[in-house]
Amino acid sequence: MKILIIICNAQFKEEYLENIIILKNFLNEHEVEWCGIFSNDDFYHLEKIINFNYKIIDENKQLSKICKFITDFKSQLNYDWYIKFRPDLKLLEPINFDSLLPNSINARARVYNGPKCIEYGCSVGGKGSWSHIKNCNLSENENFILDDMLYIFDQNIINNNGFQFKKLNEPVEQEWVHTSYWKNSKINLNVIGLNLINMKYNGQSGHINL
Repeated sequence: MKILIIICNAQFKEEYLENIIILKNFLNEHEVEWCGIFSNDDFYHLEKIINFNYKIIDENKQLSKICKFITDFKSQLNYDWYIKFRPDLKLLEPINFDSLLPNSINARARVYNGPKCIEYGCSVGGKGSWSHIKNCNLSENENFILDDMLYIFDQNIINNNGFQFKKLNEPVEQEWVHTSYWKNSKINLNVIGLNLINMKYNGQSGHINL
């Protein structure tokens, strides 16, 4: 598979290099290219271990960064999967590509109400500083907010104009803003399990209804 990793954050800290090495090693059987989108020229930290195919300096917030990149480079983009990755995330297990749905945004949930049971399917509630946050409940009807730290989508999303750039005018582009944007863009959302820890806040993935 051909995969584009989009490392996206306001800045990159050298202490997170190990997280990128882990991600790179987990994907070494695939054809991987790299994109960096930062608010400043922080690429030199990462160029010790990877070669960037795209280097973007963009002072916009997270979602706007991704939308602007895809809008500007749409004619050049042709990958099986795109992985938006925040550098403070440390994967503890490889990504299970069999759990991904095409033509969908695949990510953990930030909030989940529904019938599914998903190991490591929530961005809160696991070991660490967010263990007290319990935002998953059994329900016949499914309703959820997707996490925005790491999400995965395929070429169909781009071909169907899924990330059109527009000024969102939001003070913070957090999970609720992402999910609202995707729903308004008629994009399917799929909750998956990702065993990882956020190193910045010491928060590991929690389970959904387990």
